Formats: sequence, structure tokens, C-alpha cells
Amino acid sequence: MTKFREVVELNAEPRLVISSGPHVIELAPEAGGRVTRFATRDEHGVQEWLAPVLAAGWPCDAWPKGGSYPLVPFSNRVRDARFPAPDGSIVELATFPGMVHALHGFGQFAAWSVELQETDCAVMRYLHDEGAHGWPWAFEAVQLIEVNEEGARMSMRVVNRSSQPMPVGLGFHPYFNAQRAELVTTTHWRHEAEIAIEPTPEHPVRRHVREAEGYTRYLCGWDGHATLYFPHGRTLRLHADDALGHVVVHCPAGAGYLCVEPVSHVSDGFNLAARGLPGTGVALIEPGREIRASLAMATGATQAPRDADAA
Repeated sequence: MTKFREVVELNAEPRLVISSGPHVIELAPEAGGRVTRFATRDEHGVQEWLAPVLAAGWPCDAWPKGGSYPLVPFSNRVRDARFPAPDGSIVELATFPGMVHALHGFGQFAAWSVELQETDCAVMRYLHDEGAHGWPWAFEAVQLIEVNEEGARMSMRVVNRSSQPMPVGLGFHPYFNAQRAELVTTTHWRHEAEIAIEPTPEHPVRRHVREAEGYTRYLCGWDGHATLYFPHGRTLRLHADDALGHVVVHCPAGAGYLCVEPVSHVSDGFNLAARGLPGTGVALIEPGREIRASLAMATGATQAPRDADAA
């Protein structure tokens, strides 16, 4: 029997603002720990790299398609909101009314606490209680959001606070104002209704263009680099670290944005891994251990990263 989650209102005000030189980021910690704006002002005007989120709040099951939010402790979908735990028991996740599959974890549907705010960085924390929303494990997620002279950097670490090994994934879900993206991957996964099935023999395309028909592409074997092309000749370079070896390129039909989502595992990775498929990217972390990942977004060369242990 499907378990449904309560639909609560998320408050996106007040926003936290951090900046460095011409770059600015706005954050809504209480509305899913999300970035609601990333922009650069220069002699050519203001470039909105992400589709900005202007709403002051929203029901947690009807989030605005903009900004960037954290994916934790899994990305994308879990088929029928069920999967086998490492001990063989069946995990049954609660979903929102009308949703068949569990989607995008728990982080973007919750309020995050602000642990640190400085001029150019902020730290947000999310604590998940054991059993909440059907997830049997307690965990802690910490985001470090930075602005620097080159652009911005988002980092996240997830710590298993339970007494049993925990399957886990993480990633970031940005909605870019880009017209196209170019990136190199080795594997394209077949999917049905955005549920991944298996790797395909086809060679992944390198060039992903925003188009009217729309598409979703699950890719892996990614080197972590991508270049995004915006109107008026502007570009943004992405650099994801090795933990984010998968990437989702998502262009809904008629949408005014292009999602390039660096993630650690494929859609429905828990179930695919349980079936023995290799290359899903799903991790298993022991009690007290952690997984971490980061994504740099640069208009120039990426500077040396800040020590994430500061978070």
C-alpha cells in the first residue's frame, strides 16, 4: 500500500545573499536548501546563469523550475518507491499524493538550517531522522555554497548517522538559461518514462541543444567537464568531481531552460544495482562514514577549492 507524504508549504524568504566581485548567489535555506539565483554583472549587463526563482514560497510537491537544488540521499527516481535494502528487506518510501515513483530524495522538500554565513559563502545542514518518509537510515547532509572570483562552487557531503550500512547517492539539479551544452560521456542508458532500464550500445551525443520536442538523457562515464552556451556568446564551464560520474541532461518540451544535472548514480539506481547491473554508481557507506561531491561553475579558470571540512 502506497504511503503518502504530507504536502507542506516551503518558505523561500528571507533569502541569503553571498557575493564575490561581479558574481552573486541567492539562497533559500528553508525552501529545500536551494540556490534561487546565480548571476554575474559586468560591462555587458546582468547574466542570469540559472533560471531565477522569484516565488516567495510553494507547496513542497510543486517546486518552481528554476535555481538549483540538492539531490540527497538519491537522485532522480526510485521505481514504485520501493527497493531492496542491503539486508534484503524491502524499503517502501512515502511519496506525495499522485506520485507513483519516489523522486529526487528528501533534501529539496525540507528546510535546511544555516550553520554559517560569510560574505562569500554559506553552510546549510539537513538532518534526516531514521524512518522518516520510509527511509530506514538516519543521515546528515551539509552543503557549502561559495562564490569566488571565477564564479561559484557547490559542495555537499552526506554522513551515515545510523547503525547500519546505507545505500546513498547525491547530486545537484540546476536549471540553466543555456541554449546548449557540450560534454563527453561514454554510456547512454535506455529509459522508459524517465526510469532507467539498462545501458545501450549507442554512442552518446556530445552536443545537447534546447529544443521544442524535449528529451531526457541518462549518461555516465562522464569526465566531469561541460561547457554551456548562452545567448549573446556567453559561456559557463562546469567541473564536477569524480564522485559525480553520471549526468542527466533534461530538456522538457517547450521549456525555457536546460538542466545539466551532475549526479553520482543513474535513475532507479538502487533497484538496478540490486539486479546486478554494473555501473549504476550507487554507493554504500558504513555507519559514521561519508560521501562527498562538488560542482564548480566558472566563467574563467577554477580557483583552488576551499577545504570542505570547514563545513
